[in-house]
Amino acid sequence: MFSSDYEGKEKIEERLKETQKVFGYVFDRFTILNIYKLFTDNTIGRFEFPIASGKESLVFAASKNNKFFAVKIYKTVASTFKNIERYAGQRWGIDNTRNKRKFIMQWAHREFRNLSEAVGAGVIAPVPVKVVGNVLVMQYIGTKRKPAPLMKDCIITREIVADTLKSVRMLYTKAGLVHGDLSEYNFLVHRKKPYMIDIAQAVETDDAMARVLIERDIGIMTRFFNKFEYKLDKDKVLSYIRGESNVFR
Repeated sequence: MFSSDYEGKEKIEERLKETQKVFGYVFDRFTILNIYKLFTDNTIGRFEFPIASGKESLVFAASKNNKFFAVKIYKTVASTFKNIERYAGQRWGIDNTRNKRKFIMQWAHREFRNLSEAVGAGVIAPVPVKVVGNVLVMQYIGTKRKPAPLMKDCIITREIVADTLKSVRMLYTKAGLVHGDLSEYNFLVHRKKPYMIDIAQAVETDDAMARVLIERDIGIMTRFFNKFEYKLDKDKVLSYIRGESNVFR
């Protein structure tokens, strides 16, 4: 798409604005400056191709010295974060603020922190690299030609089921977190391994909502896996996830 081997901010801004032809979205100057910092500190050197466009963020593949990264850019304008006040407070570690830009910056840093804790606990997930303002850089999952597909678009093997549930277990027992929004849309599958993504909203296991959220997460995942005739028992899977047993069937 574009590179920035020591291009000035104005040139980068011009090229970033070209992306609205792809996404129908214009980057504000705050976002452009954050991306520029990633160029000037040599974290990334080139944007390769768009990966995904969501309501709250855009994701691009980027590279530096032939190594690929995923760059997640949280939208600071035209974002559809609703009732952002409900995400503020002790549960989310987000300061109470009506400043949308400040909230989104905290949300990006929260995803970086949760990913760091997850990967450190043995969860299969993209390794976080750096966060600047509303821009998160992490390990790219896929090939140099295209990103890894979502789990919903893959044939689910027993190994994928086992690795997925093991990651959820490690997130719960080692990182002390509950994802809170698990589904076949929040895993990428690459080289037969499921990578957990979109982890910003995860809550700690001692949170008042943790039990409800883990039961919902496991209910969604077992229903999805059982479409492939695995016949998982939700209660047994929950026992496994909580570390109460070593089997999930």
